[in-house]
Amino acid sequence: MSYHDGSHTGFAIFLNKQNLAFALPLITLCTVYAFFNYVPLPIALTIIGTITVLYKITSSIKSRAADKKEEKIASLDESLLKELAADEVGEREKRLQKTAKKQKKANDKILQRIKDNKKAAKNAGNKVVDDEDDDIEDTSTFASGGRGGKSKKR
Repeated sequence: MSYHDGSHTGFAIFLNKQNLAFALPLITLCTVYAFFNYVPLPIALTIIGTITVLYKITSSIKSRAADKKEEKIASLDESLLKELAADEVGEREKRLQKTAKKQKKANDKILQRIKDNKKAAKNAGNKVVDDEDDDIEDTSTFASGGRGGKSKKR
C-alpha cells in the first residue's frame, strides 16, 4: 500500500519548482531559437521592441505609484496622526476603566462578605454561649456511665 498525500499529485513528481528552475535555461534557449528561426527578423525585432517598451512603461508606472504612496504617507497631517493616537489612547482608557470597574466590584464583594461574616459572628456569638452550655451537659452525660447503664459482656 502506498502513501498518498492530498496536497501532492502524481504528476508533481516530474513538474515542480525545482525541476522547472533547472530546466528554465534550456526552455529559454529553445524558445529563442524557435522564435528567430520561424519568425522573420523585421517582425521579430518589432515584437521584441514592443515588449521592451511595454515592460519599461509598466515598471515606471509601478515605481511612480510606490513613490506617490510614500509621499502620501510622509505628508500625513499631524491631526490625522493625533486622531489615530487618540483612538489607541481611548481604547487603552476603556480597558483601564473596565479593569478598574472589575476591581471595584471585587472589592465591594469582599467588603460585603466581611460585613456578612461580622454579622454572622455577632449573631453566632450569642448562640455560641448557649451551645457551650449544651456541650457541658452532654459531656457530663457520657462521663456518668454510658447510655443505658448496661455494659456488654463478652
